[in-house]
Amino acid sequence: MNKVNTLCAAALLFLSSASFAQVQFKISYSQETERYTVSVVPQQTYVAPQNITGTGQVTIKVPTNNFDPVDIESMLTGMLWEANARNNSPSESPDFDYISFGLNIQGIAFPDYVAGVELPLFSFQNAYGCNGAITLVDNFADEFMPPNSQNANIGNALTILGAGGEAYGGISGSAVVNCDPNAVLSAKEEIGLGNYTIFPNPASDYVNVKVDWNGDASDANILIVDATGKQVLTTSTSLATGKNTQRVKVSELTPGSYWVYLAGDDWKIGLDRFSKQ
Repeated sequence: MNKVNTLCAAALLFLSSASFAQVQFKISYSQETERYTVSVVPQQTYVAPQNITGTGQVTIKVPTNNFDPVDIESMLTGMLWEANARNNSPSESPDFDYISFGLNIQGIAFPDYVAGVELPLFSFQNAYGCNGAITLVDNFADEFMPPNSQNANIGNALTILGAGGEAYGGISGSAVVNCDPNAVLSAKEEIGLGNYTIFPNPASDYVNVKVDWNGDASDANILIVDATGKQVLTTSTSLATGKNTQRVKVSELTPGSYWVYLAGDDWKIGLDRFSKQ
């Protein structure tokens, strides 16, 4: 069967097959490149011809009047992603704008879908720079999902032959990313954090996280996050009132830039970054 016939057969199956979710969507941010990346994490491996991909859409939710995706870079052969729709300040969510990216297939696309392996689709920057958190729309929970006040077709979608059509299966990890590494989920004063220091910097074997804790004794975690936003190390610690120092082994990390967070049960604070030699 030639490629044209294969594509036609795939299209028929997209329309006729019962769909079942097989792919999770993911968003991340790199402090080094200042770029957002949208990926998929397959829950199943697809080999040719089951990996033939048809249509696709991704929708993000951004602070109103402060976000414009530029320098969009498609990352898979034969799959071109474009920002093709925008819905500003809908009544369901007036503090946000919704931006949708559409997939343009150039011929036939055969991405390498491997179960559990993250596959980047495209990346982009914000023309306005760092303007706070953005959210990957949740098809099952967002208040602006159709039907809506602007008759807008938003949400995430991807049709894969092996998935029987629509493959969207939810979000992998957090749906929210923030370009500010020091963004807090709770005010420092409220949780009792005083001065802090990360040393040595650059580091080769260990970093020491030194914090002044003004609150009651508490258990917490020290999180190490790489430049893509992926959490690569977690170290538990006990915070006593006063000065605290926790040594974290980083010898097995690859060279690069990393960010240190301090987190409790319901709070998280970005401390500082260090370079791993």
